Amino acid sequence: MQIQSDYIVVDNLRSLQLALITLAQADRISIDTESSGYYTYYSRVCLIQISSKGKNYIFDPIRLEDVSGLGQMFENPSILKIFHSASDDIKALKRDFHFKFVNIADTMFSSRLLDLEQNSLSYLVEHYHKVKLSKKEQKSNWEKRPLEKSQLQYAALDTVYLESIWEKMKEELTKRNLYDEAFSEFSKIAEEEPEPFEGFTVSLEKFPNVLDLSSDERRALYDTLVVRDEKAKRNNKAPFRIWNNDKVLELVKNRRDLNKLTEIVGKKDADHLLQVYNTPSGPPIQKNDLFKRVIEDLSSEETDRFKRLRQWRETIMSVRRMGHNLMPSNKMIAEIARKNARSLEDLRDLNLFSEWKILNYGPSILQAIQGRPYETTLTHLVPIKKKFD
Repeated sequence: MQIQSDYIVVDNLRSLQLALITLAQADRISIDTESSGYYTYYSRVCLIQISSKGKNYIFDPIRLEDVSGLGQMFENPSILKIFHSASDDIKALKRDFHFKFVNIADTMFSSRLLDLEQNSLSYLVEHYHKVKLSKKEQKSNWEKRPLEKSQLQYAALDTVYLESIWEKMKEELTKRNLYDEAFSEFSKIAEEEPEPFEGFTVSLEKFPNVLDLSSDERRALYDTLVVRDEKAKRNNKAPFRIWNNDKVLELVKNRRDLNKLTEIVGKKDADHLLQVYNTPSGPPIQKNDLFKRVIEDLSSEETDRFKRLRQWRETIMSVRRMGHNLMPSNKMIAEIARKNARSLEDLRDLNLFSEWKILNYGPSILQAIQGRPYETTLTHLVPIKKKFD
């Protein structure tokens, strides 16, 4: 079913006042944002899309002097705020505008809890509405003004379907006794704060085919990525827009040839890179150095707890018939092992879990930490998968 996707651009004080008056009467709104991160080093929110009761608003914070009026609506516990991948949008809106959020729902998290085949918004729209969303503007430059009509249409469609999708998901979550778990997780997401952003962490682990390089090449690759990051930060450009990964590899392969480096990036950058290559930042990087395990700095007792907690995680996954994406990561498990939690309050202090998880996973976590049996504390847990594949 195709839903009406006309939109109202809010880019001046008068249109902002009218939109706020209308939205203040809503009992639920759908929210999305478009940011500049695909183009800039320091991402900023460029559009805020809000849909409610068939009206679709596109707020333009670049042209509006002040969007703080939205804050009262976001904090209103009587208004449900529906997102897809709420954590990203909420952190961005908190970072740029210091908003607070109360009473949210997240269709991304819900899709995982319902064990849907995919979790993207485009998949959910097609799954529930049999409509294919265009991806044409997915990598648009949202900072440019004026925006194209196709960009605005694309942005509006990100919120048009959220309310109806959430209604269907809410029904299924309730039917499968997963609703309380979902809403506890939503409350945790709403409370998340953005970490201060000082720059990207330069890392080789996810660089394509890094294991195929020699140890000397890996060191040169690391140093090239550092130079790229520094230049990206100075110019406020996304790092790959300075030099993409193919060009980075080309630089590494030709690191001894100044003429070739000059052909690739110009004389100024070539001179700087040659100096960097002649004075590498450290020794050659061996394969074993690439993937540091999260337990390397754990004591022997902490390592034992870590291993028991990993087994606990496997047990929960088996009982609930679920994948890793709904379970604590190795990094989180290592933090729990270090803390050596003795009570549910200790687990709360870590701020890793929603209250539902504290109450429903907490007792078994505490037993696992102490090396005691915990299977009897898991009998009430609801399976995620309806049946084994």
